[in-house]
Amino acid sequence: MPNPVMYLVANKGLGMSPGKLAAQTAHAAVRAYLTSGLAIRSEWLKLGETKIVLEARDTEHLLSVREYIEKRGYRTYLIIDEGRTEIAPHSPTVLGIEILDKDDPNVKFTFSSLKTYKEDKPKNEEISDRPRGFIRTVVRRKRQR
Repeated sequence: MPNPVMYLVANKGLGMSPGKLAAQTAHAAVRAYLTSGLAIRSEWLKLGETKIVLEARDTEHLLSVREYIEKRGYRTYLIIDEGRTEIAPHSPTVLGIEILDKDDPNVKFTFSSLKTYKEDKPKNEEISDRPRGFIRTVVRRKRQR
């Protein structure tokens, strides 16, 4: 039984806002889905639509990751932004990769050197451990002078 997963590689060097990153990643996810074969798409939909967002340090890294993945025999789709909002026109933002079997040894090897996309938490905020209803609150600390 395959373990289908969609890999997406985001260009961290562009400094996209969370909303911009979400929109660009959504574009790449749609294209990755359409690039994938029918059988694995069906299995992926049935098993929970797992997506893993990985990071590229900058545009050069994103393009080299694309080249490496394509040389390994996998289909990709690179999202290029039009530059209407917050980044320069024609900026490569996110790479979508066809849905693959995560348990396949070749897939494991191909993606093993890439890191999961994570943002550093701001230092002046912490999440309170005291529950208030269903919403966790963010406590802002004033900087000491």
